[in-house]
Order: sequence, then C-alpha cells, then structure tokens
Amino acid sequence: MACYVTKDPDNTWYVPIKWDNWFTGQIDEMGGTFTIVTSLWFPETGIVEVGSAFDDSTKIVAFYGSGGVDQTNYTLMNRITFTSTSPTLVGQTFSEDRTIEVRIREK
Repeated sequence: MACYVTKDPDNTWYVPIKWDNWFTGQIDEMGGTFTIVTSLWFPETGIVEVGSAFDDSTKIVAFYGSGGVDQTNYTLMNRITFTSTSPTLVGQTFSEDRTIEVRIREK
C-alpha cells in the first residue's frame, strides 16, 4: 500500500494505518474474529520512531515519527501479529505487513 503524507521534519508527526477492511475480508473468508496482538514499525533510515500505538477495537495502528529531509520520500513498514477465533485458525498466531510512503516537506 502506498500513500503520500506530507510531514514537517521538525515536528513529531503521526501516520495511521486502518486495518479494518483487511480484517473484514479475513472474517468473510474464515469466520470468527481477529485480535491484533502486536504492531511493529520499521522506518527507513533517516526517520526516527518517537512512539507507536494500536487500538484493536478500531483496527487502527499509528506511527509517531520525526526527522527526514525536505522533499524526500521515506517508507514505513508496519507488521502486525494477530490471533483468530476461527475454528480452523484458533490457537495460531499470524503476521501481515503493510508499507506506506511518507513525503517530508518543510512548512
């Protein structure tokens, strides 16, 4: 997944990923429910992770970052791990990755 988000490198900025549509597809296919267990971020060199968060009820994960060079694009990869109550998947842990692109721009 690619998306461009313009951010000021001097500020702490926020980038969310909504996983709800992806999980809806998984529920339609497998049944049951899915619970996010962890959310890890892997920012490209030059971007500093200030913090992160996730809300399993909304399936939104967030990256708080700073840094970067004006007029430069950087990738952020998010890896979630999750469990399922689907009868065929119960007791297993899975992971899924999404990569987004962030464009740094001085204000």
